[in-house]
Amino acid sequence: MSTTPDMNPVIDGIVGRKLPGFISTASFIAIIVGVVSFLFGLFALGDGGAYAWGAFLVGLVYTLAIAQGGVMFSVLMTGTWARWGRPVKRIAESFGFFLPVGWILLLVFLLFGLKIYAWNPNTILSIGPADLTPHSPEAIASKKIWLSSTFFVLRQLILMLILIGLDGLYLYASLKPDLVMAKQRLGSKAPDWWGQLTGGATNVETTLKESLQTQSFLVPFIAVAYALVFSFMAFDLIMSLSPWWFSNMFGGWTFMSSFWLALATIGMVSMLGLDWLGLRRWITPEVTHDIGKLMLAGCMFWAYTAYAQILPIWYTDMPEETDFLLIRMRLPEWSWLAQLVGITCFIAPFTILLSRGIKKMRWPFVGICGLIMVGLFFERSLLVLPSIWFEDPRSWDTAVVSVGVWLGFVGLFTQVVGQALCRIPPLAITDPYLEPHPWDVHVHSLDHRH
Repeated sequence: MSTTPDMNPVIDGIVGRKLPGFISTASFIAIIVGVVSFLFGLFALGDGGAYAWGAFLVGLVYTLAIAQGGVMFSVLMTGTWARWGRPVKRIAESFGFFLPVGWILLLVFLLFGLKIYAWNPNTILSIGPADLTPHSPEAIASKKIWLSSTFFVLRQLILMLILIGLDGLYLYASLKPDLVMAKQRLGSKAPDWWGQLTGGATNVETTLKESLQTQSFLVPFIAVAYALVFSFMAFDLIMSLSPWWFSNMFGGWTFMSSFWLALATIGMVSMLGLDWLGLRRWITPEVTHDIGKLMLAGCMFWAYTAYAQILPIWYTDMPEETDFLLIRMRLPEWSWLAQLVGITCFIAPFTILLSRGIKKMRWPFVGICGLIMVGLFFERSLLVLPSIWFEDPRSWDTAVVSVGVWLGFVGLFTQVVGQALCRIPPLAITDPYLEPHPWDVHVHSLDHRH
């Protein structure tokens, strides 16, 4: 193990840390805006609350994607023994603190929001209840069972709970040695719950060894669970809004774009919290450059898998598949949003991220991260809302509900993650992979200073 750098400034910075006033105030205002917008959509749009619950679903899958995607970034670092992303590993892990909150919000949606699904016998949509008769007689029974409300709710809650349980074990193992080390430094200044969480452990080396073994053991289980659970979530929560449409790649496309969304959020939080968390010594332009390269890869993969779904639907020309695309890409009520998604999720980020310099400059990098985050909000909205809103969405009231509810979810996520970062070491201070390997050679291009 290489010589451990001085972590005392990072540990000392935890004492008395509070969420910056502007961020705290803005996030609380966003939460209030979200609640008011949801209530407005619930009672004022005259659709029985369908659009409000659709906006709620967009915000839910959006923030759950960031939360679980952040944990997956840490899992990726552990599973590949990668060193380049270790300075932001704890920031990514802090996203996981939102998952229990997200599960409660998922429960609320499953209890009260299922009426926006056309397959639900109690749907409030004008097109429902939908006839679920498929093309093959063998699939009739299975589809009715799969889309029965009880099985639907239990499936989502149990699968998500299993994933959160695995995440919790992983995050506990990652945090424990850091809390032991930080508690030794801070003494009585350390929060009482640190001692409860560490179980009275005092030996950093022993705790770290157990931590690394546990994290490595959990990596494959979390990776498989993430792919399966988020695929089921995509199929059930989003794709079944249009019960006649299906795409085999939809699950993979969704959980990979969730990881891409988390990458952009990690980049933004890292840059905005650079001085607040005292991580300027660790999060260097080389780190953001590496994150930016992975974001570019995510951009290309998103576009590739989107095109790979659209192309076979186009050339097979089967009505149950083409309707989904025609509504979103050809109807003037929604085609503008599809074009906006193409620009913000591929054309603009792909072009900008080709620049090596932008990935190394703080505020331009924040800008491109924000662009991707907004673009994927548009994308999730395009997937959900046309299936439940059959009028022209280009009006101020629907815009208020869509954007307002999304801001509410983002504000809640910001509060939860921000409060977590105030109470734990913002850096994986005992991680042996935090420092570059002494044998590593980093080759710069001629313009590396730009």
